[in-house]
Amino acid sequence: MKVSTISRPGMYFTHEHEWIDFNGTVGFVGISLFRLKEISKIDSIKWLAPKGTVVKGTLMAEIYADNTVIPIHAPVSCKFLGPNAKLKTNLNLILQSPQDQGWIFFVTPSKFRSRDNLLLPEAYQKNLSAKVS
Repeated sequence: MKVSTISRPGMYFTHEHEWIDFNGTVGFVGISLFRLKEISKIDSIKWLAPKGTVVKGTLMAEIYADNTVIPIHAPVSCKFLGPNAKLKTNLNLILQSPQDQGWIFFVTPSKFRSRDNLLLPEAYQKNLSAKVS
């Protein structure tokens, strides 16, 4: 499977490998290419009551893949707006374009300017390098 390495422009990462791309009043949330590197096929997504406003760190969904469960948390306090409709017909879009078209859900952040404890791509990569070495 060919994997796109294109990333969304306003992306910030969590230490747990979720990302959020702030785009005006909404944010698109996904999981990093790094976290998905050992996964070959996504079997399903289980949604965990993501209705209304949730606080940062709330478990929003679980991805089931290759006998692995990948938790997806809210990277910021936000209101859940819905899942990526394209995933209904192609869950592997998450693997094919993990940091762009394969976003999992979108939200309205509670605080539009808050980037508390989120990492810019360069800092995220540096954090990964420190863990690997």
